Amino acid sequence: MTAGRFHPEWLPTAPEYFGGVGIRLIGKGTWRSALCPFHDDTRASLRVLYPRGAFRCMACNARGGDVLAFEQMRTGKRFADAARDLGAWG
Repeated sequence: MTAGRFHPEWLPTAPEYFGGVGIRLIGKGTWRSALCPFHDDTRASLRVLYPRGAFRCMACNARGGDVLAFEQMRTGKRFADAARDLGAWG
């Protein structure tokens, strides 16, 4: 593995990240909704904490604390590789 360290302040914001991967966040306020990419969703069961990117699907129970956790789950990559892909490793 390449030497480096994680810089959480370099992670994209929730709007930048989710928009960049093609997930449309619906609604206003702190919690937004979206179609969950982890199952065949038709009812926007994914809830995203807008300021920091924490997420939870009310149907399949996928969950995590930030956009990095979402990226890991979405791509199956390890922590450092997902952080590198998001520009938060250096």
